[in-house]
Amino acid sequence: MALNIKEDAFVEQFALQGDEKTKPQGISTSKNVTGIEVRLSRAFIINNKTPKIGPFPGFSKMYLMVVVVSDTGDVLQNLDLKSFAKVGDDEDLPVDKTIYFWKQQQKKDKSPSQIHVLASIVKSKQSLRDVAKILADVKNDSEYADVVSSIKEVVRNAAAVTQISDLLFSVAAVVGKFLGKVDDKPLLTWVQSFTDINGDFDKLGKTTIGRKNDFAALDLSIIIRDTHREIELASLQNAVIEELEIAKVGEISNKLP
Repeated sequence: MALNIKEDAFVEQFALQGDEKTKPQGISTSKNVTGIEVRLSRAFIINNKTPKIGPFPGFSKMYLMVVVVSDTGDVLQNLDLKSFAKVGDDEDLPVDKTIYFWKQQQKKDKSPSQIHVLASIVKSKQSLRDVAKILADVKNDSEYADVVSSIKEVVRNAAAVTQISDLLFSVAAVVGKFLGKVDDKPLLTWVQSFTDINGDFDKLGKTTIGRKNDFAALDLSIIIRDTHREIELASLQNAVIEELEIAKVGEISNKLP
């Protein structure tokens, strides 16, 4: 049976809950951030679907697939596949890596307006294959070329996120053809979209979000840098500190005889 990458997948758009209420007055939303990094900060196996029987420890073999699409530079920013042998229950896969990175080199450089990520953990039913060869075969596949061409058109036309997610699933399905014998359903698949229109690039610093089910958990971290807003925020913070210090001095003076 073919890998059904889409079944029970998390598909969603990120939203900064309560960000407008917590944003300091006077700090404007930036339309041109100076740096964005997205990290896959955790991949945790809760239940590897392999029972422990007698002397057998119940280890599993796993693949971790990551696909990243953006509207700056090459539309397919990242296609990565890692393999892990002897994975037990309640075990972290050795990840915590950058899966997307953009830094403004010149003032005219346009920052990304959308970044879309697919991450999937798949259990293998046979010996792990050479992931480098799998990726090479995928990139030489005609179906893969057609999907990438469609992604370019959809992203540049700022199409609906649902269309992007379907195309990400199509890329993952092509990879699935070359994985050999695997479970027909991944332990966990997550498609996450970050867009400027949704306000995902408004909050400076690092924000981590996660999704989990009964079998696995994934965490993504997005880090936003904006030199202009950081300077503005520092100025506001300094002004607040000065006001507090003045108020404190005044309070002490009023208490003096």
